[in-house]
Amino acid sequence: MKEPSSYRSIAVLAPIHDGRHALGANALARESIPYVISLPEQQLGAFVYTWVNREHRAGSICVIYGPGLDTPAIVEATDDVPMAPEFNFDDWQVGALELRQDLKLASAQLRVRGARVQMDARFQALHPAYAYGSHEQGCPDYAATNRFEQAGRLQGTLCIDGRELQFDTTGARDHSWGTRDWQTPQHWKWLHAQAGDDCCVHFWQIQARGNTDLRGYVFRDGLMAEVEQVEVSYKGDLQYRQTELKALVRDHAGRLTVVDAQCFAHYPLQPDPATTLNEAAMRCRIDGRPGQGWSEFMWPSAYLAHLRSRAFYSFQP
Repeated sequence: MKEPSSYRSIAVLAPIHDGRHALGANALARESIPYVISLPEQQLGAFVYTWVNREHRAGSICVIYGPGLDTPAIVEATDDVPMAPEFNFDDWQVGALELRQDLKLASAQLRVRGARVQMDARFQALHPAYAYGSHEQGCPDYAATNRFEQAGRLQGTLCIDGRELQFDTTGARDHSWGTRDWQTPQHWKWLHAQAGDDCCVHFWQIQARGNTDLRGYVFRDGLMAEVEQVEVSYKGDLQYRQTELKALVRDHAGRLTVVDAQCFAHYPLQPDPATTLNEAAMRCRIDGRPGQGWSEFMWPSAYLAHLRSRAFYSFQP
C-alpha cells in the first residue's frame, strides 16, 4: 500500500517498556496491565488486570461475566500485596494471576488459578505496540507518563466452575505507567476492535479539562496509522451501559474505517470510588468484516447515579 505524502510514521516503542518501570514520587503513580477477551459465541466477556503502585503494593483481578454464565459475574481479586522492586512482568504473580510477558512486546502467557475460574492462555501480538507518547502532543499527563496498546491473538482454555472452554480469538492489552488521576477526565470512550489478524482499530476519546484528547491507531493492509478523528454514536440502556455503537474512524493515512458493534455483556469496574468504568464485550463489524472487540465508557460515579435517577427524561443516548 502506498503511503500518502501526509502520512506520519509512528515511532517504534523500545522493548524495555514491556517490563516494569521506576515510578516517581507522585502519590498517584502506578503501573497497570489489562488483557481483554471477548467471546461472542459463548456470550462471555473476560478480563485480567494487574497493577502496582509506587510503594510496591500490587493487586490483580480476573472477571468473567455475561449471559453465558448461570450466575452473576465471577470476580477473583486481590490487592495490597507487597512486591519486591526487582520482580518484573516476565515472572509476575499476584493472587490468582500469573503473568509472563516476554519483555519483547511480542508475546505473553496468562494463567489464572482462582476458586471458580482457571485460565491458561497465550497472547501473540498482531502488530507493533502503539505508544501514546508517539503522538505529537504525547500521552495525556493525567493518564500516564506513557502507555501502549496492542491487539493480539489469544489462544487457550477457560474453565468456569468445572466447565472447560477452548478459545482461539483476537483480543487486546495495554500497559501504562506514571500518574493516573481518575477524577480529571469527565468521560471517555475506549475501544478495541479486530476483524481477523490483519484489521485492528483502537481509540481512546477523552473529555478532560474542557478539551477532547484523542489517541489511537488503525492497522489495516499491513499499515499502522494514527487516528486523526473519531465520530461515535451509541445507544444505551437505562443504566447508561452502552448497548450499540458506531464509530467513524479517520486516520493519518487518509483512510476511513467504520466500526459497527453490539455489546452483549456488561460489567461495572470501579478502580476508584468516584469512577465507574462500564466494560462491555462486543461483537462487531469493521467495514463489513465480522469480528469482536471491547468498549469501555468512563463516567464519574456521582454523575452516573444522577443520570440513572432521571429515567423520566425523554432523551436516551
